[in-house]
Amino acid sequence: MMLALPDDEQLALARGVADFVADAFPIARLRENRPRDGERWGERWGDLAALGVFGVGLAEAEGGLGLTCVEQVLVARELGRTLVSPAAIAAMLAPQVAAEAGEPALCAALLAGERQVGIGLGALDGEARAIDADDGLALMVAGDTVSLIAGPPRPLQCIDETSRLFAMPLPGSGNAATVVATTVSPGLALAAHLLAAAMLVGQLETTRDMAATQARTRVQFGHPIGAYQAIKHRCADAALGAELCWTQVWAAAHALASLADNAEFQVRAAKWLAGTEALKAARFNIQAHGGMGFTQECDAQLLLKRTHILNQMFGNPQGVPGQLVNLPVEA
Repeated sequence: MMLALPDDEQLALARGVADFVADAFPIARLRENRPRDGERWGERWGDLAALGVFGVGLAEAEGGLGLTCVEQVLVARELGRTLVSPAAIAAMLAPQVAAEAGEPALCAALLAGERQVGIGLGALDGEARAIDADDGLALMVAGDTVSLIAGPPRPLQCIDETSRLFAMPLPGSGNAATVVATTVSPGLALAAHLLAAAMLVGQLETTRDMAATQARTRVQFGHPIGAYQAIKHRCADAALGAELCWTQVWAAAHALASLADNAEFQVRAAKWLAGTEALKAARFNIQAHGGMGFTQECDAQLLLKRTHILNQMFGNPQGVPGQLVNLPVEA
């Protein structure tokens, strides 16, 4: 399959989002505001909604931009670069869920950022686990079903101190949880995996750049550490991994947008590959920073922790290679 490079309009969309998040959500915020009140910086999250980010994939008739998952991955990649909350995935998909479920008022509220929605990681012991679901609303993906569930959130400790993890009761069994909107949509379910993969690529590219900068500036034995093969080759591996992952995400986005027979294979492969390479690079980046890399004063540990969250999102990645062999490879 021949893949076109992003056109001028797509590049302009990506640049606009990149410029905004660099100003509104610099990575330094995560060290300066610990413990922070979530990612929801009032008007900053509202500005993200006003920019149109939450409606990229929503039909124009519903108030969105009427674009596809191809444009959505360009946006998600930029959000990943500065570690914007993974709940942005839910914010980008929730209006589509509400629209497909016939809930126009809810769709409009989500689109404007008036209703804030967390992103479900999965279920454990009869409860949902969700990031930034403090408002009691979370987007959950289970197979081909994508749902918005509401219920009282219970705070949990998270491996990433900059992400707020909550337990929420799953609907049923007479508890206080309800299904606000739901749709059976293989395309939307795969889009959730795809957006997580795109955010992982953005994080990987930030990790790559951070490691390369450290390799050029940190001096040991009178030379920059990048002069030594043990560091130089690992930097090259991170750079190659980033290019490989973005190529796979881009191919997966086009496959999903065109409803190709191999769309599920491409998307799941993209998520698994991006998670694998991002973790590898994040671990090396800490090593390149030496003892400082493990400290809270260094951004390297932030990238590793956030990568773990996105890598585990929507299921254990260890089982993905075995699942891929049973999926159609050719379009």
